[in-house]
Amino acid sequence: MREKLRTPEGKKFLLCLVIVFLIAGSVISTVTFEGVEDQYNLPMENWPVSLFIMQGIWTFIYTIVFTILGSLPFGFYFLGPKDDRG
Repeated sequence: MREKLRTPEGKKFLLCLVIVFLIAGSVISTVTFEGVEDQYNLPMENWPVSLFIMQGIWTFIYTIVFTILGSLPFGFYFLGPKDDRG
C-alpha cells in the first residue's frame, strides 16, 4: 500500500484526504461548538474546561468518520484499477 501512495495518483489521493479532513473538521467544529451554545444558551466564556475537552473529542471523532466516508470515492478514483474492466 505504501508503494501505491508514493505514486502521483497516491499523492493526489493524500491531498484530497487532507482537504476532506479540513473541510469536515471546520464544518463539524462549527456545528458542534455553536450547537452547544444555542441548545443550552451557554456562551463559550462560561464553559468549563471539561466541556471544551469533551466537545473537542467528539469533533475529532466525527471528523475522522466523515473523512473516511468522504475519501472513499477519491480512493476508488485515484487508487483503483486503471484498465477498462471497471
